Amino acid sequence: MPTRTVPLSEVTDRFVAELDQIESAFYKCRGHSTVEGYISYVPTEEGCLFAMWDAWSRFLRTLVVTVSAGPTQSLAGITYTPTSIRTERDVLDYLLANKSGQNYRFVNHEPNWHDERAISDIVTVLSLPNASTIIGSVTTTTVVLGPIVVESPLAEIRTARNFCAHKNWKTFADVGGFGGGTFSTLSDHMRRRRSGVETFSEWKESLEAIAASAAQ
Repeated sequence: MPTRTVPLSEVTDRFVAELDQIESAFYKCRGHSTVEGYISYVPTEEGCLFAMWDAWSRFLRTLVVTVSAGPTQSLAGITYTPTSIRTERDVLDYLLANKSGQNYRFVNHEPNWHDERAISDIVTVLSLPNASTIIGSVTTTTVVLGPIVVESPLAEIRTARNFCAHKNWKTFADVGGFGGGTFSTLSDHMRRRRSGVETFSEWKESLEAIAASAAQ
């Protein structure tokens, strides 16, 4: 029985739908209680940030596993067929067996999908037919959002997420290195308006654009 050609739009559509829900939750938690202390923060907003970063990591994982499993059709209509068909388990086992000298590392039996250098090595080790497209997309420094061009948000989101996980004045100052201007809390930073929308929404739109580019 012939193998079904999977549209990569299925992968990107699920990712966009998840980001839409996360953005909606972020809107709804405006004005939620701030925890005062060593460094003030809004737990519900930080939860949305964690969810966004986790969704991005899982999108990259799903994209890699899907392309490894058999024929896929890109958003541009290109059919990709891997030289070696691998199941999800096969992908993880192969990456683990070939991790020496690579930029990815395993934690809890999974590679660090979200890291740009890691995902570049992952798709190269697997010899994915669209490896160059994925690498070009995740390592780009700018993202086109309609009529405007913005900086890729990946480093900024990672830095903000790192502050949430490891609160200290150094990680807080690291966030301040993005976007310009001054702010007193991460909430201020994520709700500052850029390109006509809040920073959190600009991140979301940029992730969608990078995902669409990776699936071309």
